Amino acid sequence: CIRDRFIAINDAYDSADTQAQGNEIIIPFKNLINDAYCRDISIKIRSHLETKRQNGEFVGNYCVYGYKKSEIDHNVIVPDEYAGHVVQDIFCWIKNGMSLDAISDKLNVLGILSPMAYKLSNGENYKTAFQKKDELLWTPVAVRRIATNIIYTGTLVQGKITTPNHKVKKLIRKEADEWIRYENAFEGAIDKHTYEVVQNLMSRDTRKS
Repeated sequence: CIRDRFIAINDAYDSADTQAQGNEIIIPFKNLINDAYCRDISIKIRSHLETKRQNGEFVGNYCVYGYKKSEIDHNVIVPDEYAGHVVQDIFCWIKNGMSLDAISDKLNVLGILSPMAYKLSNGENYKTAFQKKDELLWTPVAVRRIATNIIYTGTLVQGKITTPNHKVKKLIRKEADEWIRYENAFEGAIDKHTYEVVQNLMSRDTRKS
C-alpha cells in the first residue's frame, strides 16, 4: 500500500527519512505547544480590544460615513467636514418630511458622493456587502442606514460581532444587550433630541396618510 508522506520543513522532519522517524513523537507535542501559544495570544488581544472599547476608544478598521480617524490618535474619531454636513442635511430633511427616496434622489442630483464612493475617492480600500450596483449612487437604504445610526449623536457602539475562538473565523452577531456603548465619546453630528425625533418619524408607516 502507498503510505502518505509528511514533511515539516521548520522541524527538519521527513517521514520518508528512516533516520528521522525516531523524532516523529516530538511533532505532536510541538503542535500542541504552538496551538496553546496562539490561543494565549488570541485571548490577550481580545482582552486588550475589550478594554479599549470599555474606555470609549475606537478599534475598527473603517469609520462610519461622517467621521474619520484622528491623525494624532487612531483610536479617536473626529468629524469629517464634508460628510458631516451631508449627515446633518439628511436628518434635517427627514425632520422636514422628505422621504428616503426623495433624499437619495436629491443627493444624486446635487452630485454628493455616496458613502462608498466617498471612501474610494479618499483612497480607502473599502469593501461592503451592501453595494450591488456598478454605479456608486445614493439609495434609500443608504439614507436609512445613516438615519438610524446612533453613532451620529456621539455614542460609540462596538463589539457587535465576534468569533468563537482563534481557530474558527465564523462571525457571530451578539445580542444588543452585549454591545459596548460609550456615550459622548466624540463630537456628535446631531443632538440626541433630533435623533429621537427622526427615529419616531422613521418608525411610522409612511404609506398611510
